Amino acid sequence: MGDVTVADTQLSPRTPRGKQAASGDVGAAGTAAAAHPPAAGHVSSEALFLDIAVHELRSPLTVIQGYASLLEGGDLGSLEAPALKAVRVIAAKAREAQEIASSLLTVARLESNELRIDSTATPLRPLLEAAHDRVGPRLDLDGASLSLDCPADLEVLADADLVTRIIDNLVNNALIYSEQPASVSVAAGGARAAVEIRVSDRGPGVPEADRERIFERFVRGAGAERAPGTGLGLYVSREFARRMDGDLSLEASRNGEGSTFLLRLPGP
Repeated sequence: MGDVTVADTQLSPRTPRGKQAASGDVGAAGTAAAAHPPAAGHVSSEALFLDIAVHELRSPLTVIQGYASLLEGGDLGSLEAPALKAVRVIAAKAREAQEIASSLLTVARLESNELRIDSTATPLRPLLEAAHDRVGPRLDLDGASLSLDCPADLEVLADADLVTRIIDNLVNNALIYSEQPASVSVAAGGARAAVEIRVSDRGPGVPEADRERIFERFVRGAGAERAPGTGLGLYVSREFARRMDGDLSLEASRNGEGSTFLLRLPGP
């Protein structure tokens, strides 16, 4: 999957150690915000370790990225082709490491209940169209397709940034795991007081035994070797959905025929 890559825009300031984040940080998440909350007055040692480790990692990674960018751009002198190729690999791996660090930071903040959510009535179609635009160059390069079906007036009661991150993750996953050239569809519609968004691919499918495991931390499905990742994207996406009083599930999957993920969100 395309793991979550932007961790800080929805995160509250770090709370003092040993204190639980205030309930106001969770916003409109309600009871769903406590899917796996820390005990009162306690931040798990695992979340604390991730928080500290990621903050320590990000500074040297930023420096590596900065110097790699200078080298690649010729600011420090011209490079021969083999050296330039090596610098580009370094830059790509540094970006990958930053994405992993950001994903881990998101997990740490989720598990210490420090996620800030701002749920408002949000038009859904513009979010889906923006997701299409972001993968446009990839579609052109790979000869892939992404179809959208969403009523112009459909709205969700949700945090637009978190919905964007969920959709990006599901779409990138579908493109990665589909047989090439990939053909992915996103279809949204209202169902009573809820909105349902389905992302379908033509991938290998998910074995019955793995259909819940893929939502666990650090679990990646068959074909994961096609792209780098941490196995955190689906875990984080489901947590985001549940903390907005929604859910994310694997609705259908057939061996060799593809999968459909279902994102449910409250209607306005």
